[in-house]
Amino acid sequence: MMNNPTTGYQPLADDDYKMQVYVSSLKGLLKPFKSKGELELLESNARAAREMMEPLMRRLIQSARRYPVRQLPLIFTIGPAPSGANFLRWRNQQNNKTGTPAFCHLIGDPKVPQRARDTLLEIEKDRIVFNMQMSVLTFIIRQARECQEKVEQAERLHMGLLTLPENNGRGR
Repeated sequence: MMNNPTTGYQPLADDDYKMQVYVSSLKGLLKPFKSKGELELLESNARAAREMMEPLMRRLIQSARRYPVRQLPLIFTIGPAPSGANFLRWRNQQNNKTGTPAFCHLIGDPKVPQRARDTLLEIEKDRIVFNMQMSVLTFIIRQARECQEKVEQAERLHMGLLTLPENNGRGR
C-alpha cells in the first residue's frame, strides 16, 4: 500500500480485504468505496435483491396455506414495515393481533397433530431466515443511502459550499 503523497494517509485498497473470509455475495460490500456512484450501486443492488425476494415470500405464504396448517387458528401473512420491506408474520385468525403467542402454543401442543407441528416448525425456520435476509438488505440500503449523504456533505464542506452548525461535539 502506498501513502497518499499529499496527505500521508494510507487509503484502503482491495488488498486490505484479501485476508477477510467472506462469501462472494458480499464482495460488493467489503471493499473500499471510491465514489458516491459505487455507494449508489450498492444501494441499487440491495434494493434489487430485496425486490427479488418478493416471489419467494409469496411462495412461502402459499405453502403455509396448505393442509395441515390451513386447519390451524393461525394466519401466515405479509407484514409491511415503514422501511418499505415486507416481512413474514404470524397473525391470529381475526388478523388483528400478532400470532406469535398462538404459534408458540400450537407448536408445543401435543393435541395438535405431529404433521401440523412439524410443518409449523419448517415454516417458522423459513420465516426466521427470510426475515433476517430482508432485515440485512434493508439495513444495507439505509446505510448505503446515509453513507452517500455523508460523503456528499464532506465533499461540499471540502469545496466550501457548506458550513455546519456546531453540534456540541456530537456526531456520527
